[in-house]
Amino acid sequence: METVSYGFRHSAVAMAIALVALGAAAPAAAKPGVTVFPGMEIHQGAMVCTVGFVETRLRIAVSAGRCDEGSTVTDSKNNVVGTVMLARRGTVNEPAAADSAAGVEYEVITLAPEVIATELLPSGRQLQSTPGFSVQPGLPVCHAGILSGQVCGRVSSVGNDGFAIADMTADQRGLGGPVYALTEDNGAVVVGLLDGVRGSTLWAQSWQAVMRQLYVDARSAGPIQPPLGHTIGR
Repeated sequence: METVSYGFRHSAVAMAIALVALGAAAPAAAKPGVTVFPGMEIHQGAMVCTVGFVETRLRIAVSAGRCDEGSTVTDSKNNVVGTVMLARRGTVNEPAAADSAAGVEYEVITLAPEVIATELLPSGRQLQSTPGFSVQPGLPVCHAGILSGQVCGRVSSVGNDGFAIADMTADQRGLGGPVYALTEDNGAVVVGLLDGVRGSTLWAQSWQAVMRQLYVDARSAGPIQPPLGHTIGR
């Protein structure tokens, strides 16, 4: 039985992220003072997305796979914050269940050496990962929006790899941003990455599903990791 603990210690999440991190080259240096945090606006080519999670010890950030329009990631002022080392993006031929997100997608970003990495959301809460945390219908969840700030709703249904959220709106630029449950100790537990609107329903990819897929992809890559910017499933 796995010991449940905060962060990435002793979990499949740690193994997934660490496997990808091994052998990753350092990205171009960013200007001192740039801080990368969950809920931060990022730019890749013509895409504007949101950072979903930051692992400060390994200096890695996670966002949505559809944000992968280029390997260099910048902030809203064009400061380089990191480089995509691995990404998974769904294809048009990939089948999607009616009650789930269209396949698991993600991108893993290696943060630049001069970047300041933090787990703090814009609200000041620390965003952590709790292995085995279960998302059930009715669970109150929140999202850190670029323009809206923290907005909250409830899980209305749970699908194969994701879940629907009721009573919450999100900007298109929120793609990949954190969906989390608030804790009594003024913290937050990540439960998903915002996946956008499907029909009239706001969807999030399950954090556990993303981590499982990342673990599989990282192991499949073997001891030598894919080149920076490598995308699976395109």
